[in-house]
Amino acid sequence: MRRLSPANLAGWGAGAFSFLVLAAWFTMSSTLWVAAFVVGVFAGGYWVWDQWLGHRHGSELRKFAAAHGWSYSPGGQGLTAGLSGFPFDEGTNRRAEDVLRGVFSGRRCTTYTLRFEYRSRDDAPVQQIFTVTSAEIDIDMRRIDIVPESFGTRMLGGIAGTDINLESAQFNREWRLICDDKRYAVDVIDPRMMEMLLRPESLGRAIHIEGRQVVTWTPGRASLDDLSRRLSAVCGIAARVPNHVLRTGQDAQRAQEARDANAPHWAREGGVLNSRSWTGIPVDRDGDGVDDTPPAIR
Repeated sequence: MRRLSPANLAGWGAGAFSFLVLAAWFTMSSTLWVAAFVVGVFAGGYWVWDQWLGHRHGSELRKFAAAHGWSYSPGGQGLTAGLSGFPFDEGTNRRAEDVLRGVFSGRRCTTYTLRFEYRSRDDAPVQQIFTVTSAEIDIDMRRIDIVPESFGTRMLGGIAGTDINLESAQFNREWRLICDDKRYAVDVIDPRMMEMLLRPESLGRAIHIEGRQVVTWTPGRASLDDLSRRLSAVCGIAARVPNHVLRTGQDAQRAQEARDANAPHWAREGGVLNSRSWTGIPVDRDGDGVDDTPPAIR
């Protein structure tokens, strides 16, 4: 957890400035007035510097988008929808900034700055900043976290779980593989996937697979100099999802679509107690094996 950032230092400096001004007012101490002035200049300067860094980062992304046919937006909605665990569902006041979208290696990709405030126990909220880069997959996948062994993951409660060891000693030395379904994780992280994860562009990055996204995230604002490596990592991982995992996911999606297509109209309409996902189970009131759903609501 990053507890030190320009925004945090500026906030703490502002608090110290207010305290010193109040103390100087009551004591009329010239020393405290000087200290308040110094702290105020420091806090204000740090805040201005952080704003300038953000403006410069956004300008660089705009230029990149214009030069490479990507799209840029100062903000975005729903980018972390469907993603669970740290840092995607942590804290409060979550927002995505400097959103860059485009195609890399034939896949739709997105990179953005994720901000949120994190509060530990009774401490004051601390602003967190991460860079998130993702590539799309064609099927919905269960959550898998692949985190470097050196990442200090024990500090990150959102990635708590048992480390799954694979047959590769080198992979086990470099990575912690965390999933609530060991068999599924072993199916996804096959030898081809392990080879990709042991490449330089992948090593040292936190990898998250969930829903239709392969995501890598890193603390702070990542520069454009590293963008191609981040995109190579997430696209390479997405491209190496084993074919039998893809087929199983596609079969499940087709089966659900077929159930939904044959569902009665009331199962497709929104409502407080309606998930809009038809189970395909008929209504059999008398136990004779015949669907007793009234025709008017089928």
